[in-house]
Amino acid sequence: MRFYERSAGAVVYIVDRGDVFYLLLHGRFGWDFPHGLVHLYETDEAAAIREILEETGLKVELIPSFKEEIRYKYSKKGRTIYREVVYFLARSREKEVKLSKEHDSYIWAAREEVLRLVSRDEIRAVLLKAWKKILETEKLVEKIS
Repeated sequence: MRFYERSAGAVVYIVDRGDVFYLLLHGRFGWDFPHGLVHLYETDEAAAIREILEETGLKVELIPSFKEEIRYKYSKKGRTIYREVVYFLARSREKEVKLSKEHDSYIWAAREEVLRLVSRDEIRAVLLKAWKKILETEKLVEKIS
């Protein structure tokens, strides 16, 4: 028997003096963007906003026209779980995070640090797509290092 889970969350970002910082949460599986299980009769968007609020205390604004899905499997109590995670893009106007008990720390990090910290290539791909959308949405000029 296969077990499926659907989660929703977002690449949460903040713009500070022309620089973009992304919110990562640290939990038992390492660093990731805020996300959690979608409840029955709940939309993916509603689940993402709820999970971000529950995990961080942040009220965010979803950016239209961004939705990326990843799929992976993991083992839980001897069962293989197939998980789909849909990520939206969310802008925060505040930086003060009130971390839930699900996570032990958080960080607002620049893109290069996020790419280094996250363990899944799928998450890196979501970040790079989000970064392009942020440049377009915020009308930022990419800084050449």
